[in-house]
Amino acid sequence: MGDQDVILWLCSTQGAGGVSVRALHDYFGSWQAVWAGDWEEMWRGAGVRKNIARALAKSRETFDPVAFRKLYEPQGIRFVSVLDGEYPEVLHQLYDPPAGVFIWGEIPPTGDTALGVVGSRNPTEYGRQVARKLVGELAPRGLTIVSGFARGIDTVAHQAAVRAGGNTIAVLGSGLLKLYPRENRGLAQAIANGQGCLLSEHHPLMDARPGNFPARNRIISGLSQGVLVVEAGERSGSLITADQALEQGRDVYAIPGLITSAQSVGTHRLIQQGAKLVQTAQDILEDFHLLSVSSRETPLSVRSARHSHLPPNLSPEAVRILEILGPFERHVDDLLLGTGLPAGVLHTQLLQLQFLGVVNALPGARYIRS
Repeated sequence: MGDQDVILWLCSTQGAGGVSVRALHDYFGSWQAVWAGDWEEMWRGAGVRKNIARALAKSRETFDPVAFRKLYEPQGIRFVSVLDGEYPEVLHQLYDPPAGVFIWGEIPPTGDTALGVVGSRNPTEYGRQVARKLVGELAPRGLTIVSGFARGIDTVAHQAAVRAGGNTIAVLGSGLLKLYPRENRGLAQAIANGQGCLLSEHHPLMDARPGNFPARNRIISGLSQGVLVVEAGERSGSLITADQALEQGRDVYAIPGLITSAQSVGTHRLIQQGAKLVQTAQDILEDFHLLSVSSRETPLSVRSARHSHLPPNLSPEAVRILEILGPFERHVDDLLLGTGLPAGVLHTQLLQLQFLGVVNALPGARYIRS
């Protein structure tokens, strides 16, 4: 059994994560010694949890590297171990790097030319627009966008990178033959077809499990120079990624939002704790020493209708509505209070603005600039 096959065996055994594999290799001294090791010595000597040591011993009895590779290689997936030159150098810096990863596509540049982008699985329309805009400006300028392939901001970030012709890495909390969420299959194919890769440290047939996602987050931040948090609630998993980024010595960026929005609680706390507040793509580019945006744009958080191109001949009432809306979602009650317009006039103007494509209506009597 060659070293590559031993690592493949370790990475295909459920529960044998980066910490366990590192402990085994440190204790036994070589991959061959790990393969030959007794499960009790794995447990008592190397300090691997008892259930993991037993699982390794059991899986070793039937492990066939040739048959295992036939499971995923015909699907265009390959295994890259820590012994391969293709293995991302930046992951070696982690305390618990994966011993190997399954890859679909080609690994684009990482490290000082990669930015992690994370956020809510249930973002506001404002969050979607901000993520789409920033990634759409950053990806064409040489930044690889790294995210977690989840619904919400992750998906928006990957889509924006692909549409901009940039590179992106999707780090999954499931196996590559069990893509999650399923509706992102088309996106996965687009990424693998020349615009980056999908990456997972899990058995190709492993389903998405809650416990997999915190471990996935360390890889997102580990591949990147910095992590941008677009929207995050008080208990958002994105905050875990931000914490791990700080532990790894990475930069953390955060997008400000409405102080009344639950989706901004986490990002505002990050800013209070020292994360860099991001208003334009230039705020990030200047830290990566890449090409600047051609002209510094008006900050997202303060841009208003009077500074944007508007359709001609708008009524003063319509302009007032657009100024109140700005880039944020607003409930109709906020618009009534902010504009001082009668309800009938407000609704008529909102309807006309929708016809003009300037305003979008959202569920819950909320509106946002298009």
